Amino acid sequence: MVYYIWVFKLLDYIIKREDNKLYVCQTNQYFSFDITLQKYFNSRLINRLTNLDGVEKATKKLFGFKNKVPIFIDSKNLLMCIKSYRQEGSLYLNYHAILRHRIFEKEVYIEFHSGHCLRLVSRYAFLTQMQKCQLIIGHLQNHL
Repeated sequence: MVYYIWVFKLLDYIIKREDNKLYVCQTNQYFSFDITLQKYFNSRLINRLTNLDGVEKATKKLFGFKNKVPIFIDSKNLLMCIKSYRQEGSLYLNYHAILRHRIFEKEVYIEFHSGHCLRLVSRYAFLTQMQKCQLIIGHLQNHL
């Protein structure tokens, strides 16, 4: 089994592009990986003695989420699912990396702590994921 090295800085977001490679944005740098998003998540979650399937099942059961489950990796990485890893063009944003966001009609402009900015056309998905992440953070603060 191969484990992929993460750069241990605050992760901004992860995108799976048309070439089926993952592009991880951290501190205004892109890192490219030729693996599936599921393998990438599992390489991070193994340190918590779990995997992506386990995190998804537990989160769905605990919070009653039906789909697009945020992925809690660690205290600095709570990944909001804007477009699922099962779909082409997957996109996960790190809730903790977001400095601020602005909504203009159907778009969302996101500014990260790193200074990087991103424009989304998925306003509803973004706002729904923000609510889900706030529920998860509230639960973790009360139970850890």
